Amino acid sequence: MAKSEKRLEILQAALKVISQVGFEGAKMEDIAKEAGIGKGTIYEYFDSKNTLFQEMLRHCAKEFREGLSKALAEGETLLEKICNFSLYGANFLNSHALLLNSPLVSHSLPEEIRLQMKENWDSLFKLIEDEVKKGIFTHEVQPNIDPEMAASLIIGGVNQYIAIKIFGDRFAPEEMDHTGIAKLILSGLS
Repeated sequence: MAKSEKRLEILQAALKVISQVGFEGAKMEDIAKEAGIGKGTIYEYFDSKNTLFQEMLRHCAKEFREGLSKALAEGETLLEKICNFSLYGANFLNSHALLLNSPLVSHSLPEEIRLQMKENWDSLFKLIEDEVKKGIFTHEVQPNIDPEMAASLIIGGVNQYIAIKIFGDRFAPEEMDHTGIAKLILSGLS
């Protein structure tokens, strides 16, 4: 197995373990067991649990950013882009739900990891803000709309909708009304 594949397996095992027990409760032994390797092998790739967790967050953020960029690019109008964001976000949240919503994780993170998460969030926010600016340019959005405020509304609305549907109603991502939420959000913007 290639070194990059083994590294990815360790990151995926860490994601699963940390999602289940939180950052503080995760033990390197458990991550190694989940990855089907010895504990010492993890240290060939990562020098500490903090480093492993930071790399796991970078991997998840990169995966989300690349997938979101692709989903946005597949839409021609802002309505289609918001629908695509909603569907992609729902699928991502569904597959990473435990990690992204675990209070055990968010409350026990070291400061440098929280700062990294903020940087990741800021770059993702910029993707949506840029799409709003394009919508202003193409007249899909009123010219007097604040792009930052609109991006907050889109992200907040979509995230809240998919969280309620996944965690409250137990919907699968494909069962959600992504077009409906996009139209509802956009009707306040146009």
